[in-house]
Amino acid sequence: MKYFKRWSGQTSPLQVLSGSRARRIACSLLRILIVGFLPYTAAAASGVADPLDRPATITRNAARCFLQGAATAGDRLVAVGERGIVILSDDKGKTWRQAKVPTSVELTAVEFPTPQQGWAVGHAGVVLHTEDGGETWIRQLDGKIAAQLALEAAQAKAAARPNDKAGKRQLAEAQLFVDEGSDKPFLDLHFENEQAGFVVGAYGLMFRTGDGGKTWKSWIGRLDNPEGLNIYAIRVAGNNVYLAGEKGLFLRSTDKGNSFTRVTTPYEGTFFSIAIFPSGEIVLAGLRGNAYRSADQGKTFSKVDVPVGVSFSASATLPDGTALFTNQEGDVLESHDQGRTMQLVQARSMRSLTAITAVRDGVLLAVGSEGTIQISLSSAAPATKTEAGSVR
Repeated sequence: MKYFKRWSGQTSPLQVLSGSRARRIACSLLRILIVGFLPYTAAAASGVADPLDRPATITRNAARCFLQGAATAGDRLVAVGERGIVILSDDKGKTWRQAKVPTSVELTAVEFPTPQQGWAVGHAGVVLHTEDGGETWIRQLDGKIAAQLALEAAQAKAAARPNDKAGKRQLAEAQLFVDEGSDKPFLDLHFENEQAGFVVGAYGLMFRTGDGGKTWKSWIGRLDNPEGLNIYAIRVAGNNVYLAGEKGLFLRSTDKGNSFTRVTTPYEGTFFSIAIFPSGEIVLAGLRGNAYRSADQGKTFSKVDVPVGVSFSASATLPDGTALFTNQEGDVLESHDQGRTMQLVQARSMRSLTAITAVRDGVLLAVGSEGTIQISLSSAAPATKTEAGSVR
């Protein structure tokens, strides 16, 4: 659960309230409570530099801070999180050091299409890029620029189709983005290679680059998402691009992301993660341990047997076809049957897990509320569910 990972309940205010204005009110109130928003209020009160422009502070215990994303950059491990923290490990996670980052806003996800070229996204609409395996980063995009790009795209669409109601609605929403400033986070990303990639986020934000992040285009108008629902996850399999998010949102592209169609799912709650198996099956995982599997690219779905009713937070697929899932209570689950069932293999690794990636055969790197942790699947005995729904 990326935008509200520090929210302790199973349902965030964005799932409770409906309507764009009500959801914005919920966001504004919740930001007062979220640690990630405190730097903004402190900066406003003291007149110091905006966190977007203030470099991340080097801290001794960066590997124990709240981390939200993890990736491999060749043999290097990279994790990102609160206050612009980016940490690197060249010894399979035994030791970590902090990288130089030009912003101190919260980072939510990271990806490396090559060992040297990588991108990270986060709050305030920030997109960061590295060309040296994560040692140093530059800012390629922020919320103010993104809002202006969305407005220009909406204006062009409205001018070309003056009687289109959807275009008018998109224009009004884009103007609201500009008026509200750089307060909307990107929550996930995918780069096909070192040139082409997408970033997605709150209120249906989606942007694409084809030149390694030198320029970006708003992709919002290509989505069937009139409510501006949050997009929490993006995954790609061949020519198919899948987006999942708030209130059962599931969008599919069959042309490498040039156009998207809305797909109806059996679940009206929020999806936070998409797992794709090498054989083509997909699993959408979301609130309260709800997960749904499709073997036909989303044409039909079946409910997955999940042993714990805790909201999912992330997923990853290993080369051998095993899919791994994490949840907000720090559990790790796996599936060996293309998503038909899940087994609980590691219980309560930490208070909450937010991302997971493979380090080497049988060893995983997970990050979350207490920093980094390594999990060995080969030595993890299956956990047992109690009648109360907890695990031991």
